[in-house]
Amino acid sequence: MEETVYWSREGSVATITLNRPAQFNVMNTELSAGLRKALMECWDDDEVRAIILTGNGKAFSGGGDIKFFIEELGQQRIVPSVEKMMPILHAAIAMVREIPKPVIAALNGVAAGGGFGLALACDFRIASPKVSLLTAFLGIGASPDSSSTFFLPRHVGLAKATEMFLRNKPVSAEEALNLGLVTAVVEPDNVMDEAKKLAEELAQGPTAAFGRTKLLLNQSLGSSLHEQLHSEARSITVSMGTPDFAEGIKAFVGKRKANFKGK
Repeated sequence: MEETVYWSREGSVATITLNRPAQFNVMNTELSAGLRKALMECWDDDEVRAIILTGNGKAFSGGGDIKFFIEELGQQRIVPSVEKMMPILHAAIAMVREIPKPVIAALNGVAAGGGFGLALACDFRIASPKVSLLTAFLGIGASPDSSSTFFLPRHVGLAKATEMFLRNKPVSAEEALNLGLVTAVVEPDNVMDEAKKLAEELAQGPTAAFGRTKLLLNQSLGSSLHEQLHSEARSITVSMGTPDFAEGIKAFVGKRKANFKGK
């Protein structure tokens, strides 16, 4: 049986691929578990310093597996089945935010529902002009999930997020760029190339400091000013004891590009 998620590494850049192309990479328990496993392996691999997340085929991810939902409804087991799947999917999405390495979503096609939430959890999003983003959940009578109610209002504000959820209209790549939902829009054939270019740039950076920065940004969403200043003080103190900081200072004084090792 073909893996629903696979990953590979080229140099310091890992690429994780959602691999249910015939089903537009919709999410089920197996895909969620595969994504969590791939992220954990990338987390543990010190050679990986940046990660690209993409979908095989014409979609990034169409969200939840509607066929699975229909089958489970017919067997009157939809609630326990979803209760089994959700902790696995949620753990994977949380890992995208918490992994101490930059994560880039290469949006090769539609990102809807849970796929939209997964894309929002990434640090960067490179999109094709053909991409559409859709909250989707309310279109099937479900409340939103997959971190979308956490990330979307933080990207676009409460009013716009409410509109996007309740009206459930597709957002084009151009509009997404204007809203700050995607980092860049490039030609369809160039999406992976641009994602790799960005990933390779980030992979040459101070990876450990990137990880501490992600942690600080995540904490800032629920911290007071004084709590955040305290966290920043602890983090920068740790940073100043690292080889990358020493190299950064030497490079600055020597007026050359720093050769960071990610440590």
